[in-house]
Amino acid sequence: MIIKRDGSLLTATQLNPNNIWSGSAFEYLKGPSFLSMGLITPGAAGGLISEFYVGSALVAESFEVPFSDPAVRGTDYPMIAEAYLIQAAGAGGDRLVSTLRNPTAGTLAYSAVMQITPAGNGRGRR
Repeated sequence: MIIKRDGSLLTATQLNPNNIWSGSAFEYLKGPSFLSMGLITPGAAGGLISEFYVGSALVAESFEVPFSDPAVRGTDYPMIAEAYLIQAAGAGGDRLVSTLRNPTAGTLAYSAVMQITPAGNGRGRR
């Protein structure tokens, strides 16, 4: 399962609601899952700040979103090998929350991908 989000944030603002994955059919995990998240600021400058939660667990605390110049990389979206910085696991019912705020003096874009891999049937081994 994949969630893909692209957007931009104006100067000194945050997402509203402050969750990149808000409204996705996969925002709440259906069962035990492995998660891989790629998040970048496409362009020549960065400064966006994010946090990542799985359920009530804080997985990544206030980190600067890496920026990546599409003129150099050739793409303006996260590539698995280089931009999937965060891996985690979650249980059924856990909510995926990635906050995003822009403390800089300019508008910045973002591109985010969440790859969700089910980890089994949730009933344990038999």
